[in-house]
Amino acid sequence: MKKNCLIPNSIFLAACCLAATTVFTSCNDNKEKDGETGILRPIAENITGKWNMEESHRKQDDKWVEDLIPEGEGHTYTLRTDGTALSAFTAPDGYTKLNVGEWKVDEATGKLTLGTMTVDVLSLDATSLVMGHDEARDSETGEIMQGEFRWTFARMDESQKTLAEQLVGKWILSKSYEKKNGEWVENSGGLPDEGWHLYRANGTFTAYSRTGENEFTSDTNWVVNCTTGEVRWTAESGQSSTATVTIEADGTLSVFYANSFDPVTGQSVAGEFKDVMVRAQE
Repeated sequence: MKKNCLIPNSIFLAACCLAATTVFTSCNDNKEKDGETGILRPIAENITGKWNMEESHRKQDDKWVEDLIPEGEGHTYTLRTDGTALSAFTAPDGYTKLNVGEWKVDEATGKLTLGTMTVDVLSLDATSLVMGHDEARDSETGEIMQGEFRWTFARMDESQKTLAEQLVGKWILSKSYEKKNGEWVENSGGLPDEGWHLYRANGTFTAYSRTGENEFTSDTNWVVNCTTGEVRWTAESGQSSTATVTIEADGTLSVFYANSFDPVTGQSVAGEFKDVMVRAQE
């Protein structure tokens, strides 16, 4: 019988690919380790950083049973020192969704609040975190289950950003190209006077363009496949569109797509197109 992974029932997970070189949170004189529970204290000072879920367990017949994480699925949290937390949920189909919320710790009770979810910190050291809760969400069916659950996380290198994390921010349209006879040819005609994309850490996206006094704004949700670079934008109506993106060595963002709108004819033109975007200065 197939077992689905049971994940924390968090506001974050209603919402990638991580690289190596582990960074450890150091201990100083006022960060002592609790000898009985194996918890570095103060928890709030030792829990910041990026965590990747490695194992999921539930209590069954008074024994801990592992719920295998489906292949391709992933869960990470980045707990920042400013009290915000970035979560990333990668579905088995490879698409990663980001979400953001607040986190806090009750040092007296050892409880960690992530968004609307409060869990028990069962173990915490320089490289691993174990949290427990009395309910979980089935990653495939979405069903909320009651019981005893715990999840083991490993510390990751926060400086290594996934494609999803790198996309967050505002990107300004710089140039547009069309492939003709196997070569990319710059297409200056028909470009808007102003155009940009805004990827937010809460999983929402805005595209804006202006030509003269005519403005166009589109608000959608976004996810990205960190391996293939395919971005999927989905409107509230359920209608979706896709493109392939690449962040180049010079820091620019290339957006590849197969259909372009011709403002002269008002028709969609099929072909190979590429927009080059630069990150807006903060």
